Amino acid sequence: MKYDIPLSKPDLTDEDRDAVLATLRGSRLTMGSALLEFEAHLATVVRRPFAIGVSSAGAGLEICLRALCIGPGDEVLVPALSFASNVNAVIAVGARAVFVDCDPRSLNMRVFDAERLVTPKTKAVLGVPVLGNPAGLPELIRFCSRFEIPMVEHASEGLGSTIGSDNVGKFGRLSVFGFGPNRPIAAGEGGAIVTNDDRLAAACRALRNQGRVDRQSFPDQSPDLGMIMTHASMGLDARLAEPLAALASSQLRRLDEIRSRRIEVAAAYTRTLAGHPDLILPNVLENSQICWPLFWVRLSDRFGLHDRDAVITGLHRHDVGAANHYPPAHLLPHVQTLFGTKVGDCPAAESIGDRMVTLPMFTSMTAREVGLVCQALEVVLSRGGVERGS
Repeated sequence: MKYDIPLSKPDLTDEDRDAVLATLRGSRLTMGSALLEFEAHLATVVRRPFAIGVSSAGAGLEICLRALCIGPGDEVLVPALSFASNVNAVIAVGARAVFVDCDPRSLNMRVFDAERLVTPKTKAVLGVPVLGNPAGLPELIRFCSRFEIPMVEHASEGLGSTIGSDNVGKFGRLSVFGFGPNRPIAAGEGGAIVTNDDRLAAACRALRNQGRVDRQSFPDQSPDLGMIMTHASMGLDARLAEPLAALASSQLRRLDEIRSRRIEVAAAYTRTLAGHPDLILPNVLENSQICWPLFWVRLSDRFGLHDRDAVITGLHRHDVGAANHYPPAHLLPHVQTLFGTKVGDCPAAESIGDRMVTLPMFTSMTAREVGLVCQALEVVLSRGGVERGS
């Protein structure tokens, strides 16, 4: 359904469109010069030596786990309050997901709980800056170092976010970005893996292309139908198409501008909604910046799941795009069937997930639009707008 103020909206310039059209006029639609340019550009932005473009963040997560040789019999710590792609990647490689509850302030994995869940079978940690918030990432990587467990950082929502002098995407042994339609850098689809490890980078490059290792090299390192192919291992069809690479690369040039605009939008929300007795707003550390892929509010403890749904429906009636946040991953039906997880396993994630509402956030959002969203939210929350505790 189309709303007057949508949940998200791409911010495309003439330069973005020209970059895409240039690839359509070229001789390659995949694994060409636009991909190489994008990978070099992203590596520079996140200050890591290797970047590997892939078809999606979900594919990137699976590739990372396979590159780390994780499979049946292994366990991976997964944030309970996170998108389904995290646990689905663990399932895809045949490992067992072990869910870690969240910190109520940052929404990120709580290190204290992670420590209690480590076993000799724990082979990786999926570190996720939920909604781009990097709080807790330095502590999480110290925990991983202490236990000598590699962290795969799922930074899809965190490109452009920082904590101290560190970029999100710097913390994992392998880190994954996504460029879906509601991201600050939005190519529609696509993703990338970044790392400091040349051997892991080579493994990821092969895994994204059906395990292919070519015996003949070309100046641009791109595969050609005429070269001699060797498939050294299994892999995925997870190449990043040239038009998507070009679009993402073009937007990366505006990352500072995009971040500044989204910080302004988030600040406008915070100024308007601060002090509302029924709302809990995002907590941002003083030494961090969030690039705000989304903006969310949490209903106070006296509200429940049905109230949250009523708020979302009420916003829709006011022509405002709104949505629930990701359902707790351990309560997804297929996850419960596979791993026997149940309600009560991660109480903080369950309580927060039942009360989170995602509000519109896009780079071109105006102060007037923020004001209209906040006005609609306050009307819906007012007496009679929601049956509290239903």
